[in-house]
Amino acid sequence: MRMRKYRLLIIVLLAACTAGFAQRKALTPAEAAAFKEKVIANTRNLKSLESNFTQSKQLSYMEHAVKASGKLYFRAPQDIRWEYRQPTSYVIVFDHQTMFIDEGGSKPKQIDLAANRRLKGLSGLLVGTVQGGNVVDESRFVVDYYRAGSGYAAILRPKDKALQRYIKEVELTFDGSTFLINRIKIIDPTQDFTLIDFENQRKNVAMPEELFTIK
Repeated sequence: MRMRKYRLLIIVLLAACTAGFAQRKALTPAEAAAFKEKVIANTRNLKSLESNFTQSKQLSYMEHAVKASGKLYFRAPQDIRWEYRQPTSYVIVFDHQTMFIDEGGSKPKQIDLAANRRLKGLSGLLVGTVQGGNVVDESRFVVDYYRAGSGYAAILRPKDKALQRYIKEVELTFDGSTFLINRIKIIDPTQDFTLIDFENQRKNVAMPEELFTIK
């Protein structure tokens, strides 16, 4: 009787695993080409994006994930504002070749991206990821394309050896109707990862200049 229970448990677990894998199916070359065309069209028409986000960072040496939430603002071609609101409040702004960090002190930190190859690479990755443009940039990434439920997924592995030191791969999940990114998973070489989920996305809304200006 006990052996039958164990066999039943194994069957249930295998069925659950099979169902999980079935949710993602590799696209054929023709399907991948059609998907990329839709992403290109969406990127071309994306002038700005406002979205709520929740972020969870899983570190191997910590029992629980580190969680945060806030607001993302993007303005084409490359202005980004990450506004963290919980559990602490601070702002990161990428403005062309400069990165600003405002932690509420007397003076924000300012970093010249042109002089910092690592941060410049991460900035380019971030902008291209939010836009979705990295999905079609196969000169910089090895990209695999999948159907994921009602949407799509793309797994990007950087070719740049300097970037490989910090990022193993980036997994992007796209909404199947809007072709906006609704989830980003960044995995580093140690297998630690950061998961960012986006919701309440608003496309092509007016954004004041003050959002991308930190003094």
